[in-house]
Amino acid sequence: SVASVLTDDIVALSGFYADVFELAEVVEFRTEVFRGLDLGGVVLGFSPLETYEALGIEEWANARGTKQYLTFEVSSDGEVESLSARAVEQGARLLHEPYDTAYGSHQSVLADPDGNVFRINHFRPPS
Repeated sequence: SVASVLTDDIVALSGFYADVFELAEVVEFRTEVFRGLDLGGVVLGFSPLETYEALGIEEWANARGTKQYLTFEVSSDGEVESLSARAVEQGARLLHEPYDTAYGSHQSVLADPDGNVFRINHFRPPS
């Protein structure tokens, strides 16, 4: 499975996520128009904006607002804090500082350098 992000700079944006979350590139997928990062069974893919035309979805090329977002699950509240800070250092914008949710998680909400929204989440199972 691949979760794809369209961007005008596949190298820079894939590098942002690789740096923040220490993700390895799936080198065998690398082409001039694709970069992929290993999420452990799922690939986080990055394709250029020309992909809108290639897929026949040009009408969505200038979409505004967030219709979907990625959530990166981590193993502790401290990781939410430290990865949020690392993401901001790498160019992300903090949209919601780390907080405890009504559904038992500790999470932050950020926008990557391209403006794509993502969350860093630590789910705490009910005791």
